Amino acid sequence: MDNKIRVLVAKAGLDGHDRGAKVIAAALRDAGMEVIYTGLRQTPEMIVEAAIQEDVDVIGISILSGAHMTILPRIKKLMNEEFGYGGMLAIDFGDHATSNQIMQLMQDNDIGYLAVSLGYFKTLFSCSGHSTSSEVPEEIQKQIGLSPGLTRISVGLDNDIERTCEKILQCLTKLKLIS
Repeated sequence: MDNKIRVLVAKAGLDGHDRGAKVIAAALRDAGMEVIYTGLRQTPEMIVEAAIQEDVDVIGISILSGAHMTILPRIKKLMNEEFGYGGMLAIDFGDHATSNQIMQLMQDNDIGYLAVSLGYFKTLFSCSGHSTSSEVPEEIQKQIGLSPGLTRISVGLDNDIERTCEKILQCLTKLKLIS
């Protein structure tokens, strides 16, 4: 696995019990992920700083006490002062040509970029039914319901997610894919 998922496991707050966090970290490592364990008594600021410095894909937080009610909102605020978390959207446009049309229109409208791999902080789109799944034999694609028009839109960290969603809807409307 060339692009290992990078996971930060942090033990937040004053709780001094980290056995569970270590067990989870070991299990994730055994599953092939790259794990960074921060150790005990991490503040929200320390956790977010470590996540940024380590360029992780996932943050796992272990909290035994009820402190999660104050710690998790603080971490979210630190990570999300102006930007959303992003997310993944999969839409089946039926065929490769339609998928390419919508992806090109979204790129032309500065929503994001056409890509093969979806691992960037900007919004990216990929026709995975045609590109990343092309090594899957066609008969298996049909068996599992993988359409050549399956398009993934990886919404990046966006300081105006409503605007991005509106622009995506405008593109879909322009191509008469929605009304």
